[in-house]
Amino acid sequence: MLKPLQNHAPTISTLLLIALLIALFFYPPSARTLSSIIIVFSVGTAIILTVHGNWQSYKREEITRTEFLRNTFIDLLGVALVMGFAIFFGRLVGAYVGAIWGILAGIIAGMAIAFGVSFGFSKIWGKATEPLRA
Repeated sequence: MLKPLQNHAPTISTLLLIALLIALFFYPPSARTLSSIIIVFSVGTAIILTVHGNWQSYKREEITRTEFLRNTFIDLLGVALVMGFAIFFGRLVGAYVGAIWGILAGIIAGMAIAFGVSFGFSKIWGKATEPLRA
Protein backbone atom coordinates (compact mmCIF):
# COMPACT_ATOMS: atom_id res chain seq x y z
CA MET A 1 0.00 0.00 0.00
CA LEU A 2 2.77 2.45 0.85
CA LYS A 3 5.15 1.14 -1.81
CA PRO A 4 4.51 4.07 -4.20
CA LEU A 5 5.20 6.53 -1.38
CA GLN A 6 8.43 4.71 -0.52
CA ASN A 7 9.50 4.74 -4.17
CA HIS A 8 8.60 8.33 -5.02
CA ALA A 9 9.19 10.24 -1.76
CA PRO A 10 12.86 11.03 -2.52
CA THR A 11 11.98 12.31 -5.99
CA ILE A 12 9.12 14.44 -4.67
CA SER A 13 11.32 15.86 -1.91
CA THR A 14 14.10 16.70 -4.36
CA LEU A 15 11.71 18.43 -6.75
CA LEU A 16 10.15 20.43 -3.91
CA LEU A 17 13.62 21.47 -2.74
CA ILE A 18 14.58 22.60 -6.25
CA ALA A 19 11.31 24.52 -6.50
CA LEU A 20 12.10 26.19 -3.17
CA LEU A 21 15.55 27.27 -4.34
CA ILE A 22 14.12 28.66 -7.58
CA ALA A 23 11.35 30.45 -5.67
CA LEU A 24 13.89 32.08 -3.34
CA PHE A 25 15.42 33.93 -6.28
CA PHE A 26 12.47 34.56 -8.59
CA TYR A 27 9.47 34.89 -6.27
CA PRO A 28 10.56 35.13 -2.60
CA PRO A 29 7.07 35.56 -1.04
CA SER A 30 6.15 32.03 -2.10
CA ALA A 31 9.19 30.51 -0.39
CA ARG A 32 7.52 30.49 3.04
CA THR A 33 4.51 28.53 1.79
CA LEU A 34 6.67 26.14 -0.20
CA SER A 35 9.00 25.52 2.74
CA SER A 36 5.98 24.76 4.94
CA ILE A 37 4.79 22.21 2.37
CA ILE A 38 8.25 20.61 2.33
CA ILE A 39 8.36 20.36 6.13
CA VAL A 40 4.86 18.84 6.38
CA PHE A 41 5.60 16.36 3.57
CA SER A 42 8.96 15.35 5.04
CA VAL A 43 7.80 14.93 8.62
CA GLY A 44 4.60 13.18 7.56
CA THR A 45 6.46 10.78 5.30
CA ALA A 46 9.01 9.99 8.01
CA ILE A 47 6.30 9.28 10.59
CA ILE A 48 4.13 7.20 8.26
CA LEU A 49 6.99 5.07 6.95
CA THR A 50 8.46 4.56 10.44
CA VAL A 51 5.18 3.40 11.94
CA HIS A 52 4.38 1.32 8.85
CA GLY A 53 7.71 -0.52 8.99
CA ASN A 54 7.25 -1.43 12.64
CA TRP A 55 3.58 -2.28 12.07
CA GLN A 56 4.53 -4.75 9.33
CA SER A 57 6.89 -6.52 11.74
CA TYR A 58 4.09 -6.66 14.30
CA LYS A 59 1.58 -8.00 11.76
CA ARG A 60 4.02 -10.76 10.73
CA GLU A 61 4.27 -11.60 14.45
CA GLU A 62 8.03 -10.99 14.49
CA ILE A 63 7.63 -8.65 17.46
CA THR A 64 5.11 -8.28 20.28
CA ARG A 65 2.89 -5.26 20.88
CA THR A 66 5.25 -3.97 23.58
CA GLU A 67 8.23 -4.32 21.24
CA PHE A 68 6.25 -2.57 18.49
CA LEU A 69 5.54 0.39 20.78
CA ARG A 70 9.13 0.53 22.04
CA ASN A 71 10.65 0.33 18.55
CA THR A 72 8.23 2.92 17.19
CA PHE A 73 8.97 5.29 20.09
CA ILE A 74 12.73 4.88 19.64
CA ASP A 75 12.47 5.45 15.88
CA LEU A 76 10.24 8.51 16.17
CA LEU A 77 12.43 9.98 18.90
CA GLY A 78 15.41 9.45 16.61
CA VAL A 79 13.62 11.18 13.73
CA ALA A 80 12.76 14.14 15.97
CA LEU A 81 16.32 14.43 17.27
CA VAL A 82 17.87 14.11 13.82
CA MET A 83 15.58 16.80 12.41
CA GLY A 84 16.15 19.04 15.42
CA PHE A 85 19.93 18.80 15.18
CA ALA A 86 19.87 19.29 11.41
CA ILE A 87 17.66 22.37 11.70
CA PHE A 88 19.71 23.87 14.52
CA PHE A 89 23.15 23.40 12.99
CA GLY A 90 22.00 24.09 9.41
CA ARG A 91 20.42 27.37 10.47
CA LEU A 92 23.42 28.33 12.59
CA VAL A 93 25.96 27.73 9.83
CA GLY A 94 23.68 29.11 7.10
CA ALA A 95 23.17 32.38 8.95
CA TYR A 96 26.88 32.76 9.69
CA VAL A 97 28.06 31.97 6.17
CA GLY A 98 25.20 33.96 4.63
CA ALA A 99 26.16 37.06 6.60
CA ILE A 100 29.74 36.86 5.36
CA TRP A 101 29.56 35.47 1.80
CA GLY A 102 25.97 36.07 0.70
CA ILE A 103 22.65 34.30 0.78
CA LEU A 104 23.42 31.66 -1.84
CA ALA A 105 26.56 30.55 -0.01
CA GLY A 106 24.58 30.53 3.24
CA ILE A 107 21.87 28.33 1.75
CA ILE A 108 24.37 25.88 0.30
CA ALA A 109 26.45 25.74 3.48
CA GLY A 110 23.35 25.35 5.67
CA MET A 111 22.02 22.50 3.54
CA ALA A 112 25.41 20.75 3.48
CA ILE A 113 25.87 21.00 7.24
CA ALA A 114 22.27 19.92 7.91
CA PHE A 115 22.79 16.87 5.68
CA GLY A 116 26.08 16.00 7.35
CA VAL A 117 24.74 16.43 10.87
CA SER A 118 21.60 14.41 10.15
CA PHE A 119 23.55 11.62 8.47
CA GLY A 120 26.12 11.47 11.28
CA PHE A 121 23.62 11.65 14.11
CA SER A 122 21.35 9.03 12.56
CA LYS A 123 24.30 6.62 12.39
CA ILE A 124 25.19 7.35 16.02
CA TRP A 125 21.55 7.00 17.11
CA GLY A 126 21.25 3.68 15.28
CA LYS A 127 24.32 2.26 17.00
CA ALA A 128 23.31 3.61 20.42
CA THR A 129 19.77 2.21 20.29
CA GLU A 130 20.59 -1.12 18.65
CA PRO A 131 20.65 -3.02 21.99
CA LEU A 132 17.21 -1.59 22.89
CA ARG A 133 15.46 -2.83 19.77
CA ALA A 134 13.63 -6.14 19.50
